[in-house]
Amino acid sequence: MRKIAIGAVAIAAIVAVPAQAHSGKSDHPGKSHKCTPHAVGYAAAGTLESQSLAQSKGADTAKRSDDRYSGTLTVDVKRANHHGATGSQEYTVEDARVRFHDADHDGTADAPKAGDRVKLKGRITRLGKKCDSSDVTPTVTVRKVELKPAKA
Repeated sequence: MRKIAIGAVAIAAIVAVPAQAHSGKSDHPGKSHKCTPHAVGYAAAGTLESQSLAQSKGADTAKRSDDRYSGTLTVDVKRANHHGATGSQEYTVEDARVRFHDADHDGTADAPKAGDRVKLKGRITRLGKKCDSSDVTPTVTVRKVELKPAKA
């Protein structure tokens, strides 16, 4: 117990030292997570070569916001973010949101055809730059597709 004198009044105070909360062991694993596959954003745009999309969910409702499509798309990718490849790419689509353009504004979506413009968004599995990627294949998961007619 320590006595502290302030002016003419003496105050008794107990000084407690907190117990050490850290036992010396780290909760973090010893290996780096840098070389484990992780998902990063993927964006690509190009022209449609072929498609075989079929509606997989939402056909029984009138809402278009719950419609999902599955199938394959072959796209000549002109632009992609730094995670994606360019050139002719084939994508497998499972329960993705697909937006079809309505060129004549009659309320019915146009059927996509070769030469249409395509935008793709999704996730791709990647490793760190300096990691050994010989046994890891990047997997693209397409979540959103937008199809518009070719520019005149």
